[in-house]
Amino acid sequence: MKAQLRVSEAARLVGVSPSTLRAWESAGLVTPTRQGRYRRFSPGDVKDLQRIAALRAQGFSAAAIRTMLPKRGGTGGSGSLGDKLRAARRRRGVSLREASSLAGLSVSHLSAIERGARNISLAGLQRLAVALGISVSDLFGSSSGSGRLVHAGRRPVLDTGDGRVRVESLAVGAQLLEPHLYVVQPGGGSEGSYQHDGEEMVYVLQGEVEFWLNELERHVVRAGDCLTFPSSLRHRWRNCGAGRLEMLWVNTPITF
Repeated sequence: MKAQLRVSEAARLVGVSPSTLRAWESAGLVTPTRQGRYRRFSPGDVKDLQRIAALRAQGFSAAAIRTMLPKRGGTGGSGSLGDKLRAARRRRGVSLREASSLAGLSVSHLSAIERGARNISLAGLQRLAVALGISVSDLFGSSSGSGRLVHAGRRPVLDTGDGRVRVESLAVGAQLLEPHLYVVQPGGGSEGSYQHDGEEMVYVLQGEVEFWLNELERHVVRAGDCLTFPSSLRHRWRNCGAGRLEMLWVNTPITF
């Protein structure tokens, strides 16, 4: 096989149309390299594409398939959040202006985020991750230890720069679910609405949180309460209590 294939050549090997490959790229399932305006697929890309085709034939959604593919040049590991976002944007071949438009951010705001000069809300980060073909989970810090056991004090942490909100990952290497521990100071929250594929469960361990779903349903969830909802509903939330909020939050599949 040639080292680099055009989209038509890769499509022929996989048995799908070039437009299907472009759709899979838009869904974040594969990220070919770019030579000018042309896509180039490596042998590793073709193997991923063949697996995607097989999983699609079995009825798996794009969101579920994304969790089943091996990471190639992922955004995890060392580096600031801004560094990871810039690297993801460049790998996707998207300009600052294109990415900011897709995520609903100004160009100057996105540029400042990449430089580490400004923070980003969870809602804005989720929209930006979708625009870049990654998930928010790709942006957590690294973890030491085994993939099955995550020790307290060694959890991967998502650092958005907002000191009121701390998100810790409770699983490394899980394929179909995404459990997080949220620790939120009074007034902290998502700072806007977001939505994605899947289903969510929020169990409040301490404090209370206000949720809005599609701007129609309001729920105040207190310690011991559990809220479930489809991730496709636009959701926003904030710590509405006077003290610290702790939540166990599980997404399935891994689409946040």
